[in-house]
Amino acid sequence: MYRLIFSKLYKEDVDSSYNYIKDKLESPMAADNLIKEILEKLNKIKENPGIRPLVQDKYLASLGYRSISVKNYTIFYIISSNNLYIIRFLYKKRNWINILKEKTI
Repeated sequence: MYRLIFSKLYKEDVDSSYNYIKDKLESPMAADNLIKEILEKLNKIKENPGIRPLVQDKYLASLGYRSISVKNYTIFYIISSNNLYIIRFLYKKRNWINILKEKTI
């Protein structure tokens, strides 16, 4: 089984999404459900991270980026040895390619 290593940006992304849903949208139950689904998806990739293909962007794929969907969001991660680096948690309609590239170049 792989060990999960979370980036600071990932943690900030999840916190901000949770707080937005809970406070701005005034839906604490939906926010809690999002966290539950995140945990389910993380457990799924922890067991078999290669289940998800590399992202379609050639540069990010060359760095090993993979993704898994969680409701209207996407978790981006990289497999390295026995570790899974959980990089970002981004809203699907954002320009995730540019966001990820800006932090890696």
